[in-house]
Amino acid sequence: MTLVQHDADFDAANGIIDSEAPPHTPLAALYKQSFAYYTFRVRLPSTLDTIAKSLAKDKDELLSIYGADSASDIDQTAAAILELRSNILKNGPLQPFNDKEIDAGFWNAFLEQLPKEKRTYFATCWLYAECFMYREIWSIFISTRLAGFDYFRKQKQTAAQLSVEAMLAVANGTRKNERNLATFQKLMKLNLWGNRCDLSITSGKQVKPMGDAFDQVAHLDTNLLVDDTAVIWQTLEGSDGNGIVEFVFDNAGYELYTDLILAEYIIDKGLARKVRFNAKAIPWFISDVMAADYHWTLQFLIDHTQPVLSELGKKLKRFNDEGKFELAPLEHFWTSPYEFYRMAEVQPALYERLSQAQLVIFKGDLNYRKLLGDFSWNHTESFETCLRGFKPSNLCSLRTIKADLVCGLPPGISEQLFAKNKEWMLTGEYGTIQLASK
Repeated sequence: MTLVQHDADFDAANGIIDSEAPPHTPLAALYKQSFAYYTFRVRLPSTLDTIAKSLAKDKDELLSIYGADSASDIDQTAAAILELRSNILKNGPLQPFNDKEIDAGFWNAFLEQLPKEKRTYFATCWLYAECFMYREIWSIFISTRLAGFDYFRKQKQTAAQLSVEAMLAVANGTRKNERNLATFQKLMKLNLWGNRCDLSITSGKQVKPMGDAFDQVAHLDTNLLVDDTAVIWQTLEGSDGNGIVEFVFDNAGYELYTDLILAEYIIDKGLARKVRFNAKAIPWFISDVMAADYHWTLQFLIDHTQPVLSELGKKLKRFNDEGKFELAPLEHFWTSPYEFYRMAEVQPALYERLSQAQLVIFKGDLNYRKLLGDFSWNHTESFETCLRGFKPSNLCSLRTIKADLVCGLPPGISEQLFAKNKEWMLTGEYGTIQLASK
């Protein structure tokens, strides 16, 4: 992790501690040897800079959509984004939201509960601060004529367009699947490693999936540190097929495509009668799936010149029209700062809905962080312990490791990996498939 210059003055002024987060404490940018510190000193400022530059670059296009009167709004929005960037780099306060969005009161009640000394970007829990930043970006846009604009849309669509070669190989390799554990494991692993293409980790720089996806799955098998796929298979295969599987989405692009491939298998093989997808309500962590991204991806496949992709797109659209696939109603809990163990308290209706599912699949690194609560767990503590009572149903997590927290590892594994590469938890080269049974 290459840090910015002149850190010493900033660190001294803000009480930065030159260590990792101590065991059993919240992860925070307060600790200089943490990925959280690097995130707020480098990654997120870069993300904000990219947004501001894209507004200038795409100004003519935006003017054609929002009208000539929006020119000042575009400039004002870019300036506000850069001001937010500056505020982060100065460890500014997390201020209440004064917009009229449906979740503003939800957020403000959360902020009010934080101790006053913990209401800055570096002092508070990393999860809270990073979620706050993405909600603040949305607040900036909705106060202008650009309200509703998805400022990450182009990056997400480009990510899908760059993935066509990999999509084609996957489609060709999955048209004659068998209903058995071996095939299910292959598709689960395909879906797991699809999570490596995460624009928020690269501050928006594109990651193109290369080579044969199934060869990569086999090659990466030694990097799968926990694999509960066999038990997950039993959870589905042993049911009557009338249940619902809930997906909590992570990234658009290639990962969303592999979500749909796995969901197609679940429906085709009678493992569930419905797959329900949970998308984000606002642009989130650059590449997270919104409802528009789901619909765009289906149409992208339908319109493709490659017949196998077009036919797949038509089939998935039919599943959607028949109710076998379903987009869940927009739920602002997914774009809140709350850890999932607090769901039953703050959003009981969502908890109750998930409790009706046969299985809930949480995708990706941010969902994993919310499951564990951005907390410095011992790497060998059980997944169930770290969920802190959150278990509405059978739930599993598919996650490539891109942040310095993990649990449920066999003894000694973490130490071996640190000996090989002290930053192994940040590379996305290792993954886990973990299940907590109801």
